[in-house]
Amino acid sequence: MLHAIVMAGGSGTRFWPMSRTSRPKQMLALVTRRPLIVETVARLEGLVAPEQVMVVTNAVYADAARGLLPAVPKQNVIPEPCGRDTSACIGLAAAVAVRRDRDAVLAVLAADHVVTPESAFRETLACAAKVIAARPNSLVTFGVPPERPATGYGYLERGPELGRVDGSAYFQVAAFREKPDLATAESFVKAGRFLWNAGIFVFRADAILARLEKYVPELASKLPGLAEKYLLSGVVDAEVFGSLKKISIDYAVMEKDDDVVVLETRFQWDDVGSFAALERVLTKDEASNCGFGERATIDAKRNVVVAEDGHRVALIGVEDLIVVHTKDATLVCRKQDAERVKEMVALLEKQGAKSLL
Repeated sequence: MLHAIVMAGGSGTRFWPMSRTSRPKQMLALVTRRPLIVETVARLEGLVAPEQVMVVTNAVYADAARGLLPAVPKQNVIPEPCGRDTSACIGLAAAVAVRRDRDAVLAVLAADHVVTPESAFRETLACAAKVIAARPNSLVTFGVPPERPATGYGYLERGPELGRVDGSAYFQVAAFREKPDLATAESFVKAGRFLWNAGIFVFRADAILARLEKYVPELASKLPGLAEKYLLSGVVDAEVFGSLKKISIDYAVMEKDDDVVVLETRFQWDDVGSFAALERVLTKDEASNCGFGERATIDAKRNVVVAEDGHRVALIGVEDLIVVHTKDATLVCRKQDAERVKEMVALLEKQGAKSLL
């Protein structure tokens, strides 16, 4: 049976001042009227029943996640006592899933990505499940054909074709490539065999647990006890979980294993990593301004404007800015400095401005 793990533990500091300690990026309505985490779970409709969805999030966000996802059983929202990266997140959820269903197939998704259209996502996910049915020991990852030479994404190098399912080819992964510089990204796009690494995986629960045992045995050895205690008490042991090695699933498993398969996606994908990324997914006006909330512009071009609580932002003669207004803080920066918003969060923390974080 197909299950899903929705990873929802990040804080999204690059979306301050909208994103706060109590309201991280995945719980913001950045693209539609629904929060990203709600869109992510809705995308699974028809393939994964709500009772087969597990949401792994920071304990601080667990109650909020349960409130946003009323169809998902409360015990399926797993509260991490602390962040230990994706190997611990996926490993714990897989250990829980395999105790409920020894033949569980897991779709692993980030809670804060933008995917369109949803129908194409479901088609690709169904194809991945069929690949696993034919190759139960394989680890499937999704590769997005690059639309531009992006430097903010990791890449997958496509190897030989291994087969086809429902008209879609799947390939051996020849190599994982880290986020490149612009010249390297341009060469990747030109070569035609490189795909963006979407961080979406499909595999059997027992297969990923076996890989964790092989590559990070000190982490894997603690997962059964954590899962058993959680299923009995609804509590993740903070001391044991906090002792797990902090390592991503890419570094721990995917980049080491020789049975990783890539399936090319049929959908558009964006991880929307900063306010600047919103211009890729939102409708622009005639001057290429975008955002949401009330705005008025005169000779203003290519700006991203976000306004909450009915506030109207007025721009005159400015270009390539990010302007974000909330009830207690306003951000103004150049689009090229969008990644530096997390530096501002660090500065505010240093200044003791806890009410703004």
